[in-house]
Amino acid sequence: MRLFASLTLWMFVVGTSFILGAGLYEMLVVVPFWASNAPQSLMEGNPFLRVPIRSGQAFWPVVTPCLGIIALAAFLSSFGMPQKEMIWRLSGTGLLLIITVVTLAYFRPSIINMVIHHGAGRSADALAADAKMWVALNWVRIAAVAASLGMGLRALTLPTA
Repeated sequence: MRLFASLTLWMFVVGTSFILGAGLYEMLVVVPFWASNAPQSLMEGNPFLRVPIRSGQAFWPVVTPCLGIIALAAFLSSFGMPQKEMIWRLSGTGLLLIITVVTLAYFRPSIINMVIHHGAGRSADALAADAKMWVALNWVRIAAVAASLGMGLRALTLPTA
């Protein structure tokens, strides 16, 4: 059981590192294409929308649930570990599980409506406000992913008993 717990924690840390890097890249490089001048930048003819549409249809729908499953496995395999390690593991994986749920419940549907459906019939002011809110909340999500990664790394660096 210790081998499975160790393997899931390693997979969690590697996966969380991967999505942290992808999330930062997206926020610094991709998101400005559609968020910088919303709602005009979300119009159907904007060729720059191809990049976020492609990543939204190919990358995130696969990576987000997969890492959520890995986080759940790491969370469940935390029980029975030494107390310090268990606390760090449960904190890091639990936080990422919350992030996954929020991503699937808010971030993904919102970005689909804004980018793929070009605002889904929202008024220009409402769409601009939604884009601004999405970007601000996404920075909070990225900070939470970084915190989750830090907790996972702390669990990995604790001495084994």
